[in-house]
Amino acid sequence: MKCGMNWFLSTTIAIALCIFSAAILVQPKAHAQDERATFRPAPHCTNGTASGTYGYRMAGQLVGVGPFLVNGIFTHHADGAMEGDVHLTLGDQQIPTKWTGGTFKTNDNCTGSGKFFVQDINLEVTYNFIVTDGGEQIELLNTNQGVVLHGAGRRISKSGKAPRCNNGTILGAYGGRLDGSIPGVPNLALAGIFTYSIDDNYNGVMTGSDTVSFEGQYSQRADQGTYKMGSNCRGAGFYTDSLGNKINYVMTAVDGGETIYFQGTDPGSAVSGIGRRIR
Repeated sequence: MKCGMNWFLSTTIAIALCIFSAAILVQPKAHAQDERATFRPAPHCTNGTASGTYGYRMAGQLVGVGPFLVNGIFTHHADGAMEGDVHLTLGDQQIPTKWTGGTFKTNDNCTGSGKFFVQDINLEVTYNFIVTDGGEQIELLNTNQGVVLHGAGRRISKSGKAPRCNNGTILGAYGGRLDGSIPGVPNLALAGIFTYSIDDNYNGVMTGSDTVSFEGQYSQRADQGTYKMGSNCRGAGFYTDSLGNKINYVMTAVDGGETIYFQGTDPGSAVSGIGRRIR
């Protein structure tokens, strides 16, 4: 019995010493992690950090008018110049537009601001932005009076290099979700799978199936159509659904085709959303 007791005490002491030693060994590591968090470098950005061509989407409202949606690309140059090529949904209007001669400035803390003039709507647009992900993403906020509009852009190509896309960029199946309004339906949402492929002549083919909520009334649809993706990673397409509707849309491919930004272009439509490649 005494021998057993001695064995028990020796084992208990050994375990306690192991636990104590482990605690001592872990402490410097935890302390080092705390130091890294405490002394993490402050953000530091320049115009070069936020330069390149970005695909982007924004959604919001023009107060007193209605929905305000943007889908397209803009280019920031390291010298502070910028230009864009987008499709606007403004109330019940669909407006494709381009501009040059814009300017922007990136602050050291990775915030920034810019402005450009859109001749098609006779408006000088002003915006603030935040550079994230090492310049791969820019968070955007419109700062015009009477406009509530925000979104994000993902870098398609670095400064000095043109985007390079074609119909093959978006091959595969995408899970997508969109929302907005159409004539007679002020609240619409849909989610589904859209598959992009090419035929023997490299023409774009789209098929899909989705569930649509029309003001809370649900319908299942099958979709089939065509598309064309431009070299600047902006594209357009249409599909006919099993309910008898033909839907036209524009899209912008980012992340090498892993993500697509969608926006409807039919009169009175204000629908936009995003798709992510499944495979």
